[in-house]
Amino acid sequence: MGAAERVGRSSLEVIRREGSIILDSGVDFGGRGRDKFPLDPQRDVSSLVLTHAHLDHSGYAPAVVSKWGCDFLATPPTVDVSEILLRDFLNLFPEDEPKPFTNQDIGLLKKRERSIRFGMSTQVDGWEVIPFNAGHVLGSAMIYLRSPDGISLLYTGDLNTSNTRTLRGADVNLPEVNYLVIESTYGGDQDVHPSRRKVERKFVEDIRSVIQSGGVTIVPAFALGRAQEVLLTLIHYMESGFLPEVPIFVDGMIREVSKFYTIYWSWLRPELQRRVRESKKGLFDHRAIEEVWSRDEILDLSEPFIVVTTSGMLQGGPVLTYLKHFGTKRGNLIYLTGYQVKGTRGRLLMDGERDIPMPDGSTIRIEADVKFADFSAHADQPNLINFVSKLSESELREVILVHGEPDKMRQLRRKLEKRGIRTYIPRLGEVVQLS
Repeated sequence: MGAAERVGRSSLEVIRREGSIILDSGVDFGGRGRDKFPLDPQRDVSSLVLTHAHLDHSGYAPAVVSKWGCDFLATPPTVDVSEILLRDFLNLFPEDEPKPFTNQDIGLLKKRERSIRFGMSTQVDGWEVIPFNAGHVLGSAMIYLRSPDGISLLYTGDLNTSNTRTLRGADVNLPEVNYLVIESTYGGDQDVHPSRRKVERKFVEDIRSVIQSGGVTIVPAFALGRAQEVLLTLIHYMESGFLPEVPIFVDGMIREVSKFYTIYWSWLRPELQRRVRESKKGLFDHRAIEEVWSRDEILDLSEPFIVVTTSGMLQGGPVLTYLKHFGTKRGNLIYLTGYQVKGTRGRLLMDGERDIPMPDGSTIRIEADVKFADFSAHADQPNLINFVSKLSESELREVILVHGEPDKMRQLRRKLEKRGIRTYIPRLGEVVQLS
């Protein structure tokens, strides 16, 4: 129902005799009108299962649960964080477009919630549902389904097999999988992530240069996952003395989402669990980090600083204010840190465009430097292949690619088929028979 040969509006309907189980229901920030949202399901929906809280996987969930009165399954962090992100999404929705759901619909998610936890089996109309750590963001899960007659399906959602500052990589010790539906965001032949250490070093070196020259650094970041990785990196290099200690302003939904990293500290990697227990403080309680209470005061500052703010693709939120004020001045830096969907302002900047359209119809000229740091929380092509190859050692019959750009999907399919792994790229709205 979405994410077919495209990144965005992830949604998959598992059609059964009794009805349907929907896996994810997201929005496409590069889409327009109805094309922002997934296709309608073909059967009555008994359950909606979310892999994680990012809006391209969760942004249409309230509409589904409200319409079908179905159960809502997700890990506790995903339930809580998605509520925050969904309310923000609704508040920022374009005034000239009908809203896809209401605040009351968002509240319905918790009323219909069935909490799931990694490795623990849940029954949904006779089907077994088991979430496994996906390593992507706080609470993110791969969804394992086993039908009453024994056919098994693994839907990865967004997948990261490498450790990050906040999370351990995805589980690889999994039950037998017959059909794998896997993301392919970075499935292209050129998609090989540099080491995180190199990425972080280049990131802080560039920011240090801007600080030393008296400039401002704007870091657009996804409120969930990317922002926390960026903040922990900045804190680390400031504490080491490599990066001068200047104010790090945190604006947008990042402030609210980061609180859940303390509430759900037991879901983080062991090193951070120990830090929270020993310090009795939140991960982001640091003297350099300041919440933004008045943007006007920040716009008047003359000394160097860093602002980490939403949205990560520059599609809305406070980043647009900073973009207009600081992005239009030379000597400043805009540091993109995540995947930029086609059709977004972030993608325009990445592709070299400097005359950027704004929501009010005006255009601004970006004079600040623009750089990209590969803080990706997605597996690259080698790691995707390794993940699939490990599953293919058992009873894997077919791999189905979603959530990727067409060229990258075809390149990944070619690599997998060279290894004797049957691979398929479905079209939007296509029904794939599993037997």
